[in-house]
Amino acid sequence: MISNTNIRSKAWNNLKQDIGIAVGAIILFFIVSIAISSLPFIGFILQILFTGALYVGYCFFFLKIARNEKAEIEDLFMPFKSKKIIVDSIIAYLLSGLIIAVMFIICFLLWAFVMFGGFEPVGSLIEMFNSFMNSLNQVDSEVYSYDYNYSIDPELASFSLSSLFFSFLFIVLLPCAIISLGISQTYYLLADGKPKNGLEAITMSWSLMYSKKIKFLLLQLSFIGWIMLSIFTLFFGFLILAPYISSSYATFYDNLENQKDI
Repeated sequence: MISNTNIRSKAWNNLKQDIGIAVGAIILFFIVSIAISSLPFIGFILQILFTGALYVGYCFFFLKIARNEKAEIEDLFMPFKSKKIIVDSIIAYLLSGLIIAVMFIICFLLWAFVMFGGFEPVGSLIEMFNSFMNSLNQVDSEVYSYDYNYSIDPELASFSLSSLFFSFLFIVLLPCAIISLGISQTYYLLADGKPKNGLEAITMSWSLMYSKKIKFLLLQLSFIGWIMLSIFTLFFGFLILAPYISSSYATFYDNLENQKDI
C-alpha cells in the first residue's frame, strides 16, 4: 500500500480540477444534515433514516474524485435512488452506532471499577505513575495509597487529574477508537456496491482495516497542522481543507480496497 504522503498527494492532484464542485458539495452536505437534525419532532427519526444514506452519497462523491472520475452534485443523493441502499445504510448507521455505544459503556464501567473499585494491579500502576509525576514536578505531595481489602468510596478517593485522564484515555477512548477505525470504511463499501447488506459492510470494513488501523489514524493525525491553520483563518480555510481531507480518505479506501480481494 502506498504511503500516506503519496495518498495525500494523489488526493490533492485529483481534487484540484474539481475543487469548486467539491466545496459546493461539502456546503450542501452540511446544510442538508443540519436541516434534517433541526426539524422539530421528526428530526431525530429523519436522522436515523437518512444520515447513513447521506454519508454513503458523500463517500460516493469523493470516491469518484479519488478515481479521477467526473463528480457531480447529484452524486450526493445517489443512495436515494435505491431503496436497498437506503435500508442498508440505515442498518449500517444503527449497528455502527450501537457497537461503539456498547463498547463505550463497557469500557466506562471497567474504568470506573478500576479507578474506584480497588482493582489491585491497575491501582499499583496508578500509584507508581503518581509517584513518577510527583518526582518530575518536584512537588512534595501526598502519596496515593490503596487499601485493597475494600472498595474505595469515590467521594473519598483522591486521584490526580493526570491519573484520571490517562486511565480514561487507555481504558475507554483507546478501545472505542480501535472499533471506530475498524468500521471506518463501512460507508465507502456501501457507496462502492461491495456488500450485500449493512451488516456485511461493517464486517467487510473490519476485514479491510486489519493491520491498517494505525496507518489510517496517522493519516487523520497528519491534518492536525492544517486544521490549526484553518482555525486561524476564521474557519474559512476549511472550505478547502474539508474536501482535501475527504478526498484523502476516499483515496485511502480506494488504495486499500485494491490491495485485497473482498
